[in-house]
Amino acid sequence: MLYCRKLLSWSAIFTLLIPVASCSYVVQAEKKESLSSIATAEVLATDNNQNKVSLEQNQSVKLARSLGEVSSTGSLVKNFPDDIGWVDIKRDYGAKGDGITDDTPAIRKALAEANASYNEPTLIYFPEGTYLVSDTLEWSSKGQSCCVSFQGQGKDRTIIKLKDSSPGFDSVEQAKAVIRTRAGNVAFRHYIRDLTVNTGIGNSGAIGIDYIANNRGAIEDVNIESGDGAGITGLSMIREWPGPSLVKNVSIDGFKRGIRTFHSVYSVTLENITLRNQTFAGIQNTSNALAIRNLQSNNSVPAIKNRGSGLVIVLDGNFQGGSPKVSAIDNTAQVYARNIQAQGYRSAIKHWDETLPALSYDEYISAPVASLFESPAHSLNLPIEETPAFHDNNLDNWASVRDYPSIQAAMNSGKSTIYFPTGNYSLEEKISIPATVRKIIGFESKLGVPKDKQAILKIEEDSPHPLILEGFLVNERITIDHASPRTLAIEHSKLQSSIHNAPNSGKLFLEDVQNILQLEHPQNVWARQLNSETLKEPQTKVINNGGNFWILGLKTEGKGSVMETNNGGKTELLGTLVYPVREFAPTEKKQAAFVNNESSQSLIYKLQVSGKNRNYPIQIKETRQGKTKFLHSKELSEKIITLFAGYQAE
Repeated sequence: MLYCRKLLSWSAIFTLLIPVASCSYVVQAEKKESLSSIATAEVLATDNNQNKVSLEQNQSVKLARSLGEVSSTGSLVKNFPDDIGWVDIKRDYGAKGDGITDDTPAIRKALAEANASYNEPTLIYFPEGTYLVSDTLEWSSKGQSCCVSFQGQGKDRTIIKLKDSSPGFDSVEQAKAVIRTRAGNVAFRHYIRDLTVNTGIGNSGAIGIDYIANNRGAIEDVNIESGDGAGITGLSMIREWPGPSLVKNVSIDGFKRGIRTFHSVYSVTLENITLRNQTFAGIQNTSNALAIRNLQSNNSVPAIKNRGSGLVIVLDGNFQGGSPKVSAIDNTAQVYARNIQAQGYRSAIKHWDETLPALSYDEYISAPVASLFESPAHSLNLPIEETPAFHDNNLDNWASVRDYPSIQAAMNSGKSTIYFPTGNYSLEEKISIPATVRKIIGFESKLGVPKDKQAILKIEEDSPHPLILEGFLVNERITIDHASPRTLAIEHSKLQSSIHNAPNSGKLFLEDVQNILQLEHPQNVWARQLNSETLKEPQTKVINNGGNFWILGLKTEGKGSVMETNNGGKTELLGTLVYPVREFAPTEKKQAAFVNNESSQSLIYKLQVSGKNRNYPIQIKETRQGKTKFLHSKELSEKIITLFAGYQAE
């Protein structure tokens, strides 16, 4: 496995950390004309004591072949084939990307002609370049209902830059965005990836990205920068209705607020967020539910301000800079914080009028811990693993399913990356995925089968490399059969049927996935931004049968239990929103949102109730050593469970 350790200017060198034998070595290679030529670059290795070390030839080859893993950090260029099926903003609309020409008309024309809809998404590709704009890039043009993506070639390579002192961007009372998606609760599948948005100089009323996405959608590997530090908000999510969506690997520099969220529905999951040089707050949340992991803030203002009926969950927070006048987290709602540290602040947390003295917390809970049986007063704190990432920049290792007589033939091609250009595909009865395949990627591609058929995507061969499945809408008659010890990661996809696992199934990662997940066998699962809806037919949305299940950000809609944990399983839910929506019939009033059968659960979530009889009468049903107890909704003082602990101390 290749790990990106440090990236310097391309005019100098880049430094990578690569494991060789039992030691770690620093590998340096001079920049060539293109990344693909790194295979011929002179390689120098030193150990941690700066002694020269000889690298075997196969290790140099491994460095070249693994280059795509480095690019998955977002710091390097990402290469893609020419036949993806997306709009190339340079090739198709004449944008220059030279940092001089105003590319606003070209980009707006692409958006206006997109006619994006749920069945015909629009993906707009921005090759490497600086795209100068002078007005808002509005995604809600005539004819569009949803489903627009901006894809860059790397956050240090593709830059959308607002002209300095652009008309209309100077009013702090009437803020104006560089990129603005549509709003509402049907803003499905909105993606912004691998680029930088720079609001220039002299644009004090600018917002970097005004973003709404629903059910699934993400901003990933993105920088948002103010050229002079001014501006209203880097990432704004205050229109109706934000989330559920994922914000990951995002850095924001400058602005009054780095991130601003509002509204009681829905929720946002954030991971690997860096905030710098804000003048009011790093994150300002009002009434939304946020699940945050790995938040780095360097500010003299609070890193987080939480207001209204908001719920903020923050894991692994490092708050630098600070001011002796303020606390790092300023809260008048509900907060769950774990493994946070503050430096330079008066304290780590201010809760209402109480300034808590500590600068660090292993765990802080702003409300009493709820339990039905005797339980530890803290979360399960299950081990956390990162979602696997892989992007192969050598396009010779990519195979399009359209270039082969069948999908199975493409899978058997020996290529690392099998791709489905934008469009609809009918699967054969069974598709076996060999160990040579490391990534199967669609571009909002639809996988279907004829009405009278069933199909299986079967993972049965083992491999030391994870398999990544990304960017699909998968028909309800297609089963993903995880029948191998191989790690499986599913990202940015909607699965209309559950995943089938086996007794020997390897690790499972879900990221920005819409799915009902009913696992038959024990499995280790990590989920980030999981959306489970049962609006058509009430059923249990998530079943954990004896495994370890860690969730950062779960949003549900519809009746049927949210989660059931059985057979000694362990489930840790870290947010965010339970939204029953539908009216419960008298026969459904014994239904519990969460069911714990002789197992372990720790739960943090917010409850949204939209009318009479539209809530679970029972929030939690727990059975321990044959005895069953209930937590009824009428016992709750508010509609936030800051922490429920339902497990025995070990």
